[in-house]
Amino acid sequence: MIRRLAPLLLLAACAGSAADHERLGDNAYAEGEYATALEEYRTAARGTAEPGVYAKLGLVALKTGNLNEAGEAYRLLAEADKSRATEAARGLEQVAREAERADAGAALETAVSALRQVAPERVTPRQTIALLRSGRLEAGEVAALGPLALAAAGDAAAVDQMLVQYGAALQKTTACAEAAELFQAALRRSRDLAVRQRSGEGLGACGLQLGREALLVGQPDRAVEWFAKVIAADPASDYGRLALVGLGDARLAQDDLLGAALAWQDAMAADPSDSVSSEAKMRLARVADATAAPDSE
Repeated sequence: MIRRLAPLLLLAACAGSAADHERLGDNAYAEGEYATALEEYRTAARGTAEPGVYAKLGLVALKTGNLNEAGEAYRLLAEADKSRATEAARGLEQVAREAERADAGAALETAVSALRQVAPERVTPRQTIALLRSGRLEAGEVAALGPLALAAAGDAAAVDQMLVQYGAALQKTTACAEAAELFQAALRRSRDLAVRQRSGEGLGACGLQLGREALLVGQPDRAVEWFAKVIAADPASDYGRLALVGLGDARLAQDDLLGAALAWQDAMAADPSDSVSSEAKMRLARVADATAAPDSE
């Protein structure tokens, strides 16, 4: 009989222990001893806790500056009791505001990500922009939030930053055509050197990729368009010179030998001895051999 009662007594002791820690937390909170209250609520919340414990833990964690823990507690509150979703959303809003003020990227991500699940209509554009700037999101998440952030960006400089960040996210998700358009827009708009450098590199990488892909599938006209966009951004850069080599290939595919030769010669202009120039020289030599062969016969 005693053996059968032992597991029940153990369960009752555990339940009583959690309730005791919650009560001790309540007493500490009433006395203004928030650090002690936090420890008691943490202990009470271990395992499967009552929703009220998560609410109390979130409140005290927020008061003591433990913002990441507060965000997680409010997320668990909404998960444990759907009827308290509004309460959890209000708590998450407070956490997000404090995290933004404290430049706490991890806490901001926790709070805004949870708020997007609990009450997406309560996520402000400002919070979205702050979340993007935290640099803690995956590329797919940035790509999904990009349009909202662009719409919310107030001044021209903020818009330029969002264009580059949104473009970089699209580039990572293999949406290079859309990314290239954003990089081009940033180049047209901005005079900020950092923005222009990032935009130029993004456009160069995407433009080269798309131009080469177009050549592979037998679309030289489309390839010319992409290579020309990269060259227009900066013909002297590494991307620009590689695009000149690609432009020569595309012109050759269009049976424009003179256009191909001119593009390859332009690619060699900056540094006749580097690898890009070597590629251009090889192409020129092959075309020269091919055109000379009929005459020699």
